[in-house]
Amino acid sequence: MSATRQARRAVGAALTIGAFAAALAATPAAATTQTSAAARAGEVFVCGEVAAELPNVFARDCDTTHWGPVANFVVIHRHSRAAFHCATGWAEGSLWLNGQNCRRIPAT
Repeated sequence: MSATRQARRAVGAALTIGAFAAALAATPAAATTQTSAAARAGEVFVCGEVAAELPNVFARDCDTTHWGPVANFVVIHRHSRAAFHCATGWAEGSLWLNGQNCRRIPAT
């Protein structure tokens, strides 16, 4: 194998390892960003189905892609416009949303 070919392989290997190391270094930053936004607060979710058994609210067909914990949020029924404020909960994208410690927001 020629010296030039060995040098090219060494450079290629170094670039590959460097790219891998850079990807690993970027992963914790992305995870930190997701963690800080994990308990997203103050959001409004509009949903096609809302079932309230206060203090809990369960909703389906919501207008969100958020997946994970939520806090201090509002759920609004898409058709009746009934609204509920919840202290904590969990959203699984547009599939469903579950809220705890909720109260109905009076219509204005």
